[in-house]
Amino acid sequence: MKLIRDIKNAGVFHKAAKSMQAGDYSAVLDRLEGFHAQPYFLAKSKLFRAMARHRQNRFADAGQHYDKFLTSHLADMPQKDRVYMEEYAEFFRSRSQAKIDPSPQFYSSLEELRKLAYSEPFLTRAKYYF
Repeated sequence: MKLIRDIKNAGVFHKAAKSMQAGDYSAVLDRLEGFHAQPYFLAKSKLFRAMARHRQNRFADAGQHYDKFLTSHLADMPQKDRVYMEEYAEFFRSRSQAKIDPSPQFYSSLEELRKLAYSEPFLTRAKYYF
């Protein structure tokens, strides 16, 4: 039963990832509404929700999801991806917050994010692009 549920959840997440790549951010949010899965997929779904809201110019919502990912879900990412995922979330969180209040400085730089991306596996880079 657990295996079937895990396969189903992986399929839901994969469809959300395809919607993200297609730029259909509403579909990403719809697919991930009420999403329950293993902690790893929950972490990835929280970051996808933040990304979708960010790209819909819903910056306050995006910031809340970036914060939730960083405080509650980052530890559920594989160790090999954790540094990049934290940098990615912090980078885009600062950009979404700057749309609300431009006074704080940006977190890191796009160049630093690119450097970290080169050390990541292809699948991670493909899902979390900039």
